[in-house]
Amino acid sequence: MGIFSFFKNEEKEAEERAFRQKTEEMLTKLTEEMKKGQELSETLSQDVRQVGSDVRRHDMALEDCLDALEEQREEQKESRKQIRKLEAEQEKLLKLLSVYREQLWGMKQYAQQNAPEWLAQLELMEKAAEGARLSNGIAWIEEAGVQVDYALHEVIEARAVSEEEKDMRVAQVYSPGMIRHGEVIKKARVAAYRLER
Repeated sequence: MGIFSFFKNEEKEAEERAFRQKTEEMLTKLTEEMKKGQELSETLSQDVRQVGSDVRRHDMALEDCLDALEEQREEQKESRKQIRKLEAEQEKLLKLLSVYREQLWGMKQYAQQNAPEWLAQLELMEKAAEGARLSNGIAWIEEAGVQVDYALHEVIEARAVSEEEKDMRVAQVYSPGMIRHGEVIKKARVAAYRLER
């Protein structure tokens, strides 16, 4: 029994050694994996901190962009307000110009019939303003004898005529109209011929 027990003890010790060696190997492997896990955890932690920092930077940049956009919107709003104000002032000036033109035109009509000596002076005044009128793209609608165009003429009187060639032609201009850069600002008020059969 002694030999068997000796072999059994040796087997048992060999098994224990093998078990210990296996356990140590597993512990070593586990320790290495834990180190790798810790390194990975530290790397992830650094990455998370970096991402957080990047997000904060992007967030600040986005806030700056939003602030700049809001400022731009305010500036656009203010610009639109100024444009509307300028357009309203321009419209008033164009109405004033139209009134002056109508008065000068009326004086010319009167001078042609009643005071021809004033006609040359009135035409001189008209020529003095010609350059400014042309540079601003302004044209007057004041010609008689032309075809009636309802975009340009407001017919306030119809005059019966028997000649076919006069039908729908301007017979008389009561007050001139105005065009600026192709846009009708004021229609001419006219009498027009109408063919009667």
